[in-house]
Amino acid sequence: MDNITHDDVIQTIQQLARNVFADPNLQLSDEMSPANLPAWTSLTYTQLLTEIEVAYNIKFKITDIIKMQNMGAIINATLERVSECINV
Repeated sequence: MDNITHDDVIQTIQQLARNVFADPNLQLSDEMSPANLPAWTSLTYTQLLTEIEVAYNIKFKITDIIKMQNMGAIINATLERVSECINV
């Protein structure tokens, strides 16, 4: 899992989000949130986080989950968890 870049994470999460939110043309932005994406519900949010955890073999901390109010925060938390796995 070494050498994973910010762009790699965005690409992976974008594909996962397209599947979870059932929108093949979805383009991620840091500001994307339940306020501006109607398909973002508590269920789809949970599904997305689970898909990310599986894709990267990581586990989000409860503090991460509480702070993740938009896609930018999800991307940053993913990068943080992946970095921890690489540096172990």
